[in-house]
Amino acid sequence: MSEARKYLSLRELQLVNLELLLEFDVICETFDIRYSLCGGTMLGAARHQGFIPWDDDVDLMMLRCDYERFLELAPAINQISPLRQVVSNRDNTFARDYARFVRKDYGKDEEDIVDADCPWVGLDIFPIDDISDNQEEFEKQVRDRVFWHEVFVTCSAPRGAGSTRFKRVMRDAFRPFAFAIGRFRAARKSEAICRRFDGCGGADIAIVCGMYGTKERWPKACYAPLGTLPFEGHDLPVPRDYDTYMKAIYGEDYMQLPPEDKRKPPHIKAWKL
Repeated sequence: MSEARKYLSLRELQLVNLELLLEFDVICETFDIRYSLCGGTMLGAARHQGFIPWDDDVDLMMLRCDYERFLELAPAINQISPLRQVVSNRDNTFARDYARFVRKDYGKDEEDIVDADCPWVGLDIFPIDDISDNQEEFEKQVRDRVFWHEVFVTCSAPRGAGSTRFKRVMRDAFRPFAFAIGRFRAARKSEAICRRFDGCGGADIAIVCGMYGTKERWPKACYAPLGTLPFEGHDLPVPRDYDTYMKAIYGEDYMQLPPEDKRKPPHIKAWKL
């Protein structure tokens, strides 16, 4: 029963995530796979030399070539420990257009997500894709993903979930259609859209499946060779020109702390299994 659970404090959850991140770093070094911090985790590294004080998860990214190799190696990675697993839509273990590396010794409750979706603490791993140099084509690509994203999100959300009454009503009305399509089919359709311009040779790259939409675009030349930033006492990989990436997502003043009312509280409750 959830009443008997002893939930981790935010700092305890951060340290559990850090332990998993350092394991992931060793795995990537062992298999020669490049990855980088991204999103709020990279912002934490740049601004706080660790987690953003109110953040409760870890975001990572890989070029599509490294991401595909990582998923190919998932069976071998999963053999390292019975308490670690790579989950993705490729083997119907995670209905998203990105992957997750989880630790099965810590359960979690996540706001607006059903328990069966992915009940363990884990690291989000986002692929970086080639995109068209044409901004209109890129914007269309991002828009085309929205429908399939809404399908798998609706399938993974409990009834009545949504940040506004309108979203709750619309999502519940859409629910029968989403389940008819299927969450894994939707995740694979969305991933195909993300890969629309594979190998196009354009000047820019993007996390098409990211949460920031068209802001997740930056010059390919900014990514490699990777550098490092200190994160909780460890040097971890970041893009060569992470400043350009951070400004694209968070704006020119990303190093400034947001107002206190924008410092979002944790959305994950975790406990030791």
